[in-house]
Amino acid sequence: MNKEELEKRIMGAKTVEELAEIRSEVEASKVETKTAEEKPEKKEQRIDIVEERSLVSQNNEVEKRDFVKVDNIKEDKMKEKRTLDTVLASKEYRTAWAKKLMGRTDFTDEESRALNDAITTTSTEFVASTESTQGQNNGGLFIPTAVRLDMLKIIDETSPFLRDVRKLAVAGNIEFPYLDASSDAEWYAELEETKNGDEEYKTLTLYGYELAKQVVITWKLEIMAVEEFIKFITETLAMKVGRAKATAVIYGNGIKKPTGALHDLKAVYGKDPIAAMIANYKNLSSEMRIGAKCYISASVATDIVGYQDNNGNYPYLTGLKQTALFDIEMDPFLVDGDILTGNPLNYILNTVEQVSIQRETKVTQRKNIYSAYGIYDGKPYPGAFSLANVGTDPTIPTE
Repeated sequence: MNKEELEKRIMGAKTVEELAEIRSEVEASKVETKTAEEKPEKKEQRIDIVEERSLVSQNNEVEKRDFVKVDNIKEDKMKEKRTLDTVLASKEYRTAWAKKLMGRTDFTDEESRALNDAITTTSTEFVASTESTQGQNNGGLFIPTAVRLDMLKIIDETSPFLRDVRKLAVAGNIEFPYLDASSDAEWYAELEETKNGDEEYKTLTLYGYELAKQVVITWKLEIMAVEEFIKFITETLAMKVGRAKATAVIYGNGIKKPTGALHDLKAVYGKDPIAAMIANYKNLSSEMRIGAKCYISASVATDIVGYQDNNGNYPYLTGLKQTALFDIEMDPFLVDGDILTGNPLNYILNTVEQVSIQRETKVTQRKNIYSAYGIYDGKPYPGAFSLANVGTDPTIPTE
């Protein structure tokens, strides 16, 4: 192999393995030239030290080019892994989202790219943005993941029942099956044939109802830093959206809203809070008592804390956290006197569409209106919850 052929092979090498094979041939060629030094006609096959260094240099360039190619492949794979979830969880999108809502335009390149990935389009497939193309998604100006989690945390801390219910995220109407009736297990002798069980399944059908709330901010008030704005809008919307959701899952009548756990239930009345809770628990079937928890209103919690025994002591100043039958927690969205008892997992809340936020400007009034919008539905299993009230039954006439 002459020098020209060797150079051509080196420049055409595509992998490190090919370079190693060529290098072995170079070494073998050096050995052959030593045995042919007395034959001038084959002098052109010799490779002197200068030429060898040149070839080694070329080898290094090919290896470098090969490694660059591998790095580019890795970078392309990383770009392919960029999904809508990673965009919404990124710090640049969180900042860009706030700036967009505030009407600011001072976006960095990273913020612009993240924002483009999360702006509403008519696309049915998510496409991440690049430096030369604008991304598309089929959702809306989604709330960043961190902001949404902060909102959920605020809501959960104010409504324990809403926090505990079973949550789904299915985009569309769904039918959720549940076991309505079933025969018990039976004992059998050895080799005796097992009977077929009598199980009756029914379904909860969940649709989607729109929930919208508005926050009005004057232009004067809106002049704030990005982080301050995020904190303000997060807390304000969390309280407005959270109040609507928490009230609906407890008392909703099912008309353009979820059906509440206590909807259409007849209350068990009693003047003593502890007795009312126990009576409420006993009002559940044996199956529905499994995993049951007791949620009490603020007024009932106050009655328990303010209870004074015959010796003038207050044994429940720290509150009543649990009994041998069930755990107890106060929910501020319960009406005064009400007690809700049941397993919260027997209530299904489906999020058809996550909360998104839109901004509307009122120039003449010098204010901006921020509208939060989401789609939800929820229903309890029949007979899963019981209602008690610490008070007097209004249907019983007093003397």
